[in-house]
Amino acid sequence: MYLVERIIEKCENSQNDWRQGASGGRSLRIDQLEYDACGKSALVAEAEELERTGLIRIKWLTRGSDIERIYYRVEDLEQFYSILEETLPGRLPKQKQIWEYRGLLERELDVLETEWIRRYYRDILEQLEKGNIPKMLGKREVYLPCFRGIDGLKEPVFKRIFSSKYLHNSKTFEEFAEPHIIAKARAYCEDVEAEMDDTEVLSQLCIEEYSQEMSLKGALQIEIVQGEKCAVIDLGEYFYGTVLNSETLKNAVILEQQPEIKRVVTIENKANFVSVPYQEGTLYIFSHGYFSPREKRFLQRLREVLEGRQVEFCHSGDLDYGGVKIFEYIKKHIFPDVQPLMMDVVTYERYLARGEPIGEKTLQKLRKTEIPELQNLIDIMVEKGIAVEQECFLM
Repeated sequence: MYLVERIIEKCENSQNDWRQGASGGRSLRIDQLEYDACGKSALVAEAEELERTGLIRIKWLTRGSDIERIYYRVEDLEQFYSILEETLPGRLPKQKQIWEYRGLLERELDVLETEWIRRYYRDILEQLEKGNIPKMLGKREVYLPCFRGIDGLKEPVFKRIFSSKYLHNSKTFEEFAEPHIIAKARAYCEDVEAEMDDTEVLSQLCIEEYSQEMSLKGALQIEIVQGEKCAVIDLGEYFYGTVLNSETLKNAVILEQQPEIKRVVTIENKANFVSVPYQEGTLYIFSHGYFSPREKRFLQRLREVLEGRQVEFCHSGDLDYGGVKIFEYIKKHIFPDVQPLMMDVVTYERYLARGEPIGEKTLQKLRKTEIPELQNLIDIMVEKGIAVEQECFLM
């Protein structure tokens, strides 16, 4: 039923004609494209049959062979749906689709607690109210369980375990849901920074591709608890640094009584972290980019333990856009008093000859970036158009 489908399509694409109670006369122009899509004789025959039922009126160019336009009324849309039901059973009218989707999302909102997901769903409800049906609802059986699962995560979980639990297949998330989840997290989740790569975005949602690890170098007293057993560990015994794996980060307790820690230094790049010598009173932490939620909680607890003591917090990173944004992230989420270390104009000019050109899109972002502690560095990077990676310091 080509014409029936075209009439329904035109009504559903309008702003109001699909809504319950809509009324008024409308028309559909018949041109060669319509004939090509349906076949001329079939289209004319269907039009004549619909006219006999009183659902349309035909304006002929040549009676019986060439149609200029057909006229119909929006009040008859329900009858057009009934005709279509005979050939496409189960095809819901747009108004009923919207009612169904609205009820589904409202039920989800009744149980969801994560604010950024709730904001996303409320935006979808607004789109539905306007008559727009987001494509995500066509894959709701994949996307909605994912958002429900993320809402319930309190601890990190491996990506394929997440997929198995919520989508009943270890690869479904990766193959069908991951890009959409990442895109919406970038748009709505306040913990996600624009500069994070996809793996870092998922990490902020507690979905991990591999086990979280934190590398440290320096004196720090922690207690590891396992059931009734506990052990106090002095990380200062590891002069070349050590790694706390995901379970250790989860179960470690940072003790109130600590050796004298005068400086806490986060370092963006692994080579620089490994190369820095052990120094009494300094705790070095490898940041590897953006800290994951579990690492963030561990470091926030460290800040609480050291609060009120004479401790300097510093960050040393790449002299580029990513480096200054990571500094900004640490200041915003972990160490509010953090200061830059070797992220200044003098260091930049010393290693400028080893730098690399900054792309125009990144330069545009840098021009809009305002970080008081790093503004002189940002300004000279914009002026020179050159970025310097931290590894150059080791040459």
